Amino acid sequence: MNGGSDCIGHMRHIATIEDEADIAGLLAHCFAFEGFQVTTVRDGDAGLEMIQRHRPDLVILDLMLPHLSGWKVFHSMKASRDLQRIPVVVLSANCDVANRINLLEEGVDDYIVKPCSVREVIARARAVLRRGERSSPGREAHDTQSHDPNCR
Repeated sequence: MNGGSDCIGHMRHIATIEDEADIAGLLAHCFAFEGFQVTTVRDGDAGLEMIQRHRPDLVILDLMLPHLSGWKVFHSMKASRDLQRIPVVVLSANCDVANRINLLEEGVDDYIVKPCSVREVIARARAVLRRGERSSPGREAHDTQSHDPNCR
């Protein structure tokens, strides 16, 4: 079983909301290579709509997005009873410590500062998903290491 499936074989769905095409494409390629289903959108409005429609297992969220900021996407998710339990990993060039602490205290599951390794993003996403599985009885995590040289 690959790293993108849960213990009963369901493919995990990662939503990536990232306006930089090269980063979005690389994340989509590497998550897909690891066995995840990936949906990518490039602005906050489309991202929030996609989250509402598809209910992904995890959201990778940039903060500086066109149309609706990542901050507003996150706060809209937390204000919605249907979306508030979806884990969020922020991936942002905003390296201000106060911003990171504030978002973590508000409920972001992890915060990664760009530039970073795609392998680190995948590893942290898996860790967040494992934490969610631990709170669901009878579920186990299945991880694999990436062997695609583009996903490093």
